Amino acid sequence: MAQISLLVRIDEKIETVFEQVATAQGIAKWFTDATMLSDEKTGELQLQLWGKTRFVVSELTPSLRIVWHCVSADNPWFGTDICFSFRVDQGKTLVSFDHLGWPEINDLFRDCAMSWAYFLESLCALLEKGQGTPEGIAPPCNTA
Repeated sequence: MAQISLLVRIDEKIETVFEQVATAQGIAKWFTDATMLSDEKTGELQLQLWGKTRFVVSELTPSLRIVWHCVSADNPWFGTDICFSFRVDQGKTLVSFDHLGWPEINDLFRDCAMSWAYFLESLCALLEKGQGTPEGIAPPCNTA
């Protein structure tokens, strides 16, 4: 199985960074439209990717780690895990990102690797400059 792994350093408190990844309101500011399908952070998350794509928040440790597991069978990410881990180093929050469980390296994998790098930079820009570049603002990605 292949995986996408990236690291971004953000000049913001770990709790603030975590909130932008763990809440629908935060995700919409740097990535894509999001809806929590329950009242809590844990449960189901729906993202606007190739239509509406559902994820189960399979792991949540506040300010340390969150994992989204794709459960939409009609989505190319079905069965993959999107993991964000957080730690502080030299006054910055480090976000370790992994998109796990890709069955192969193909063009979609490569496109998504580029897109994840872009959107993690969007998260950084949101927190450091006050404006992210989520879908709708971001340039389109080729996902042939």
